[in-house]
Formats: sequence, structure tokens, C-alpha cells
Amino acid sequence: MSNVNADFGHKAEMIIHDKGMTKKAVSEKSGIPYSSLNSTLKGYRAVTLEFIIALAEAVGVVPSELLPSQFAPTALASKEESK
Repeated sequence: MSNVNADFGHKAEMIIHDKGMTKKAVSEKSGIPYSSLNSTLKGYRAVTLEFIIALAEAVGVVPSELLPSQFAPTALASKEESK
């Protein structure tokens, strides 16, 4: 089983990079303290719904885009079909 927090952080960091933003800029725009943002993106802290929403608004994506691939609708549907 993979580490969901680390998977989230990796995907979020890729999106931040693809948007041409820095973690410092995201911290300032989202209101998430830099140390909390960095710890969460590194997988050291648990991800909360509030964090996901604030991060999504700061980088300009819908919250579901930040979720790891195992939570994508197609992945969840295939799990249900295999039951």
C-alpha cells in the first residue's frame, strides 16, 4: 500500500511546478504557513480537506485534481467492479 500523504504531496508539487509557482508564493496566496505547506507536501503531515481546498484555490485547480491517482473516479470504479 502506498503512502497517501506522500502521493498527495508529490502530485501537488508537480501541479505547483507546472503552474510556474513556488511553494512560497502558494503559501502566501493560500494563507497556509510555509512550514506547514512544506511538511504536508513532503508527506510528513496528514492532508486535511481544508488544506486541499486552500491549496486548490491558490494554484487555480479544482480540489479533485490534487488527489492521488488511486482516488480518481476511474480507479474507484474499477475497484468496485472487481468486488
